[in-house]
Amino acid sequence: MDLNIKKIKQPKSLSDMAYETLKASLLKMDIYRLPDDGKLDERDLAEKLGVSRTPLREAISRLVMEGFLSVAPRRGIYVVRKSKEEIIEILIVRSALEGMAARLAAVNATAADIAELKAIFAPFDSPVVKEQFLEYSTANVDFHELVLKLSGCRLLIDMANNLHEHMRWIRFRSAMFDERLPSIHREHGAIINAIENGEEAAAERLMREHIEGLAEFIDERGDNFL
Repeated sequence: MDLNIKKIKQPKSLSDMAYETLKASLLKMDIYRLPDDGKLDERDLAEKLGVSRTPLREAISRLVMEGFLSVAPRRGIYVVRKSKEEIIEILIVRSALEGMAARLAAVNATAADIAELKAIFAPFDSPVVKEQFLEYSTANVDFHELVLKLSGCRLLIDMANNLHEHMRWIRFRSAMFDERLPSIHREHGAIINAIENGEEAAAERLMREHIEGLAEFIDERGDNFL
């Protein structure tokens, strides 16, 4: 007799849970305002997480591989803070990846997808968007992630997502200082229109110019907030 039995899922390991908790914390903190050059105390981390050193070190190794932490022999563990030059390089690569994502989205997006893109920015009015920089920064992340999803290209999504994670706090901090928010809001609208109209080349060009604009802003003003 065949029984309708589902395979038992193994619980996450302590290493996996430590990794996810640490990474979530790193993505939320203002890494450019950390004391002591961003040095972390391994014993303190183990106590706060409630795990032994072994799973913690496994989690740290994964975060080192992803570029979020670094380990200096006989010195300790440090949060990696990207330099202005490194951030600009990330944005240059992002512009290429997300430009292609926008091109593919212009081919793949359905009417429901377009409605979802438009809904992201529906709460914002261009003249006053500067006053909503915190909420708009979150909407901006949602927009870029959705365009990537609409590309339908798993490899492209995976490559871009890692870069997105490194840029989360940069996007938030730059929004605090960026007087271009109303024009950025219009750029988002133009990208959505190009995707909606199936204009592949225009969607790619507009997305690339949009991200390259942030790279130029970081180059000119990044020293004020990094």
